Amino acid sequence: MNPRPTGGPPRGQGATGRGGPAGGVAAGARYWLHGRRPVARAVAAGRAERLVLAAGAHGLEEVVRTAAARGLVAERLPRAEVDRLAGADAQGCAALVAPPPSADLHALLARSTGPDPFLLVACAHIQDPRNIGAIARTAEAVGAAGLVLPERRGAPVGAAAERTSAGALGSLPCAIVHNLSWALERCRDARMWVYGAAPDGTVEYGSAAFDRRSVLVLGSEGRGLGPELRRRCDLLVRLPMWGEVESLNVAVAAGVLFYEWARLWRGAPAPRR
Repeated sequence: MNPRPTGGPPRGQGATGRGGPAGGVAAGARYWLHGRRPVARAVAAGRAERLVLAAGAHGLEEVVRTAAARGLVAERLPRAEVDRLAGADAQGCAALVAPPPSADLHALLARSTGPDPFLLVACAHIQDPRNIGAIARTAEAVGAAGLVLPERRGAPVGAAAERTSAGALGSLPCAIVHNLSWALERCRDARMWVYGAAPDGTVEYGSAAFDRRSVLVLGSEGRGLGPELRRRCDLLVRLPMWGEVESLNVAVAAGVLFYEWARLWRGAPAPRR
C-alpha cells in the first residue's frame, strides 16, 4: 500500500462536536413504495406493512408468495387506487414500508479488516433524494459495503430515493450518523483511506490509486464539500473537464469514481444468466 497522504488531520485528533450513530432507523416516516423490484425487495426484507396489487396485474406471483410467507396478505384494488396510494404509476403494485434500518458504522468498519476490497460511500448533505438513490444503485453495483449519511441537512431515505435506487437501498447497508466528520475519523482510525471528490482536487481520479479499503466522500449539490470535511480527507480527487460545464451531477461523478475503484480492486464479474 502507498504511504498515506498528509491531507487529513493526525491520528487521535478527532472531529469536534457531537458524533456517533443516529437512531435505529434511517430518517423518515413510513411511506408508500412502488415499482416491482423495490417492492419485491422490501417485502423480502420484511419491511412491508401493507401490499396492494392492481386488479388484473400479472407477473406478481413471486412477491405474493413472499408476502404470504411473512404473514402479509396482498390486497387487490382498482389500478387507479393503487396509483393514488403510490402517487405515481405504480406498475401494478405498491407497499407501505418502514425505512431501511440504519446500519451500525462500527460493525461496518469491523468488516473492513478482512482480505476483500472494501468501499464505503459518505454523502455530505446531498439534497435531492434521487441523487441518493442513484448513488446507492451504482454503489451496490460495484459491491460497496455501505453508505454513510448525515441525520440532518440531507435528503432522507424515502420513497423517491429508494425508487431511484431500483431497490438497492433495501439491501445496501446505510449508516445514519449525527456528524460526518466524526464518521470519517472513525474510518481513518480503522486505517481506511478517505478520498473527497472536489472540482479543485489535487489529483485526477485516474491517478489517485484508490486503496483497497477506501471511503469516497461526495459533497452536496452546488456547494460540494465544506472545509471541515475537506480536512478529514486524505486526498481530494477531481474529474477532468474539457467542455464548458464546470462540474458533473454528483451521482454521475460518483459513478465514475466507483468504477475506477472497482477497476483497481474488483475482478471480472461472473456472467449473468
